[in-house]
Amino acid sequence: MIWKYSYATDTGRVRSHNEDAVQIFEQGEMLIMVVADGMGGHASGDVASQMAIQFIQDECEAGFVINDKDEANAWMTHVLEQVNAAILEYAQRIHAKQMGTTLVIAVVTKEFIAIANIGDSRAYLYAFDQLRQITKDHTFVRELMDKGQISERAAKIHPRKNVINKALGANEKLEFDFLTLENYKADSILLCSDGLTGLVEDQELTKVLASKLDIDDKVQLLIKKANDEGGRDNISIALLEFGGVSI
Repeated sequence: MIWKYSYATDTGRVRSHNEDAVQIFEQGEMLIMVVADGMGGHASGDVASQMAIQFIQDECEAGFVINDKDEANAWMTHVLEQVNAAILEYAQRIHAKQMGTTLVIAVVTKEFIAIANIGDSRAYLYAFDQLRQITKDHTFVRELMDKGQISERAAKIHPRKNVINKALGANEKLEFDFLTLENYKADSILLCSDGLTGLVEDQELTKVLASKLDIDDKVQLLIKKANDEGGRDNISIALLEFGGVSI
């Protein structure tokens, strides 16, 4: 399968440290993309997001095998459950009152793309010159939108727009979303933290993804755009480009 990928994280222009974590793992004929946005302050949020990345890295090094979308969903459930338990245990051990992380993860093969997410880190699909958010934010304002109480425009300026309803490490009971894409013609997949999407409009994201820039330059340009808009949060991006293949 022909693909190119790139990923990067940036502290931004306001925060003193980076609580995000991002990685892409190549596992034979499969790619695993992951973005985590930690919460809880220094020595808590960054630990939580790194726990997620480290667990997935350990799984890759152990050489697990995924044969179909059901196995991918089962494996992602395993990842989220284990990381959730580890964060809860660690938070109790260090007496952290608030500690957790969002997570969006994509398992990409020739046959399918399986995605799981919890929190407000997002996955986008870019195809046929259009960008589409394919995950749903687990936020207070998203809930209001679903109930028809506020518009999308109002949600963008709502004073509680950054309040997250679900996260790893928040509760013993874990709730997250799955999505499987099959038979899609895709140009690229973008995973990112809200440090990007909170500042850069979809129209600008689309322009960068549609450009002729090298994939590494696209990632850096997206980070620059977020920083040019104030860089109020950490910014993490994982980008995968397909070589004109159907999935």
